[in-house]
Amino acid sequence: MTIATPILFDCDPGHDDAIALVMAHRSPAIKLLGVTTTCGNAEVKKTTANALRILEYIGAGDVPVAQGCHRPLARSLVLGTADGPSGLEGSPYLPQATIKPVDQHAVDFLADKLRASPEPILVVATGPLSNIGLMILKHRDVLPKIKELIWMGGVFYRKSEIITPTEFNAFCDPEALKIVLDSGVPILMVGLDVTMQVLIEAPQYAELATIDTPLGKLVNDWLLFYEKLHRNSMGVGGAMHDPLALALAIDPTLVRTRPAHIGVDLTGTYAFGATVADFWSERGEKDNARIAHEVDADRFFKLMFDLLGD
Repeated sequence: MTIATPILFDCDPGHDDAIALVMAHRSPAIKLLGVTTTCGNAEVKKTTANALRILEYIGAGDVPVAQGCHRPLARSLVLGTADGPSGLEGSPYLPQATIKPVDQHAVDFLADKLRASPEPILVVATGPLSNIGLMILKHRDVLPKIKELIWMGGVFYRKSEIITPTEFNAFCDPEALKIVLDSGVPILMVGLDVTMQVLIEAPQYAELATIDTPLGKLVNDWLLFYEKLHRNSMGVGGAMHDPLALALAIDPTLVRTRPAHIGVDLTGTYAFGATVADFWSERGEKDNARIAHEVDADRFFKLMFDLLGD
């Protein structure tokens, strides 16, 4: 019998966040305690609306959703561009939700859920870390209740979708990222080093075409829109950034990791928001994260398509 892992999911839907939400709800290995939203791929009112639309559509309307930060902690909001103005273009037939978010800010919602849990909880975050950073500042007593933070963000070796070597979630709110990195919370960084190894190309579209359901069609339409930026700027299909981060809550053996001390550049002219890894303690700092650097892409895609096709 599968024992479901309780998780809290902080996100900014977003097409790949949307697929990760579907996977979280449909996996018997996960108990989705709540969803919090932040700005990033779109303004927070839009990402909240998108989360509610997705959850209601897939029969998860009972999962509480709390709206969070409308801007980064210390600077103006720079929006992502991959997901279109609404944050979830390509699915005009997806109904607007009838359910509403809870009447509580995401930061306080997260803290209350962690505080109430008898055991530490896994937190998965797939957007800028504004909510998590603010929670750390406001509710430090709950930090021991975070079993691990799995965060989709950062880049260390591979080409970025922003400016090499910067990844969007880090670039959007680097001050929040620094707060999180300095907090002592266990962190697994799932960055472009591995997410750019799980690309939706012709074989994956062929597999998706075998899922002859309304959900399969919806996901296909999401991906056709989402891949445009990747195809035009980098010549590859859409990367499954957020689904991979979520998948590690189900099967952490999908990736290999390396510990390191991670710093974030808050002042650079050309590398602002860059994540900088010290693997050999050259700066004399203790490791503050694990970095995913290798992924079993075939096993990941099998897991993803099994969950979408159930």
